[in-house]
Amino acid sequence: AAGYAHSLALRRDGSIACWGRNGDGQAPPDGVDGEFIAIAAGVFHSLALRRDGSVACWGKNSDGQAPPAGVDGDFIAISAGSWHSLALRRDGSIACWGDNLHGCAPTEEDDTARLNSTPFMTEVHVL
Repeated sequence: AAGYAHSLALRRDGSIACWGRNGDGQAPPDGVDGEFIAIAAGVFHSLALRRDGSVACWGKNSDGQAPPAGVDGDFIAISAGSWHSLALRRDGSIACWGDNLHGCAPTEEDDTARLNSTPFMTEVHVL
């Protein structure tokens, strides 16, 4: 995963290698230990999807895009925007957190309900 000035790579053992700019803790030189299955990099924050479906977050959290305690849930995919983060739940609904200046991370109940009115794809079929 490539952020603004940092990069992440998922190792076979589930840990994460990090390199590049680490001014906000987004790319710890020693990497991140854990049993991760996916990674994402924002401008100054990073995300990793744990095997149990929760999300680990680190780096800059000025807009709530990388809560240090992570995000609990039954997620199957993650994405990191510039100042916001998204995760796809197993049921096809979306969770958003962080900056919503341009409507990219709606967290209000009405906006999230509209966004999740039709479930998103949770399976990929290769033909």
